[in-house]
Amino acid sequence: MIQSSRQLTLITSICMGLLITSCKENNNQTTLKRAPADLRLAEEPYQSQEVINQRMAIVIPYLEKATGLRIDYVPAINYEHSHQMLRDGDVDLINIGLYGGFKLLHNNPKVTPLVIQKRSFRSVLIRNSASLENSQERSDGASPLSIVHNQSIGFGSRASGSTFLQPLLHLHQQEVPFLSISECFHEPNTNHLPLLVADGSIDLAFIPSLSGDPLQAIAPEVRDKVSVVWQSELSRNDFVVTAVHPAQSLKHEQLQKVATALLALNPERPEHQRVLATWGYQGFEKPNPSFPHQTLQKVADVHASTGGFPTCQNL
Repeated sequence: MIQSSRQLTLITSICMGLLITSCKENNNQTTLKRAPADLRLAEEPYQSQEVINQRMAIVIPYLEKATGLRIDYVPAINYEHSHQMLRDGDVDLINIGLYGGFKLLHNNPKVTPLVIQKRSFRSVLIRNSASLENSQERSDGASPLSIVHNQSIGFGSRASGSTFLQPLLHLHQQEVPFLSISECFHEPNTNHLPLLVADGSIDLAFIPSLSGDPLQAIAPEVRDKVSVVWQSELSRNDFVVTAVHPAQSLKHEQLQKVATALLALNPERPEHQRVLATWGYQGFEKPNPSFPHQTLQKVADVHASTGGFPTCQNL
């Protein structure tokens, strides 16, 4: 009986020891998981969260390997939330488009561009293929975008630089009054715009394109039902911005490591092309006088001349 008690005590002690060890290991694992990141990165949610998660699963490992830093991706609820996180210091970097850049950088000395996409973006105007002949007649003897006169036009989200602000800039440049459009609509999911053009719900739509085929993002079953009636020259829309930090600070040094890693991306290297392909970019460059600041000034001029950006109905 005494021996049984001693055995029971020994077994209990061993179990308690294993339990304590297990708890310590779990605590250590929890501590490791909760270790703070060196930098936090966000994106404007212009795509589904699933698509962005897939991109970050490729981008973050590249950046961490190239910089030696720990970098976390922080999802954004909407465009404004992504901007607010940078303003509040909840994230350190944000990949942003022209509209967001205007809201963050224009007259805001606390935010600065880090790197910009190489020229690879263009704005494309599409129409139902069956009505292409009429659209060509409308544009004879006038600026190409005069085709929008008295037409119903589809744009992307009102907060989108690529699918709303860029078209506004092109219309302004060609002196085509926005009020000459009979109806305009916002469709946040730009993949739906070709479908609406194809079935005749709207006359024309502005869609974004990155290099290559201007209809590359259009579903195969719709491609023969829509045609390109106008496209811009290759330009830029996206760039990475950060909060301003003192030049000698650790945060500034870390951000420069990220800039170096992004600038090093080379589409001719397969492992780099995989990273770039998740965005559709050809690479990154340093900011220059033309972009983003001169482009943002053009945006400001349009904003001032029209008394604010127009608003369309939501589809």
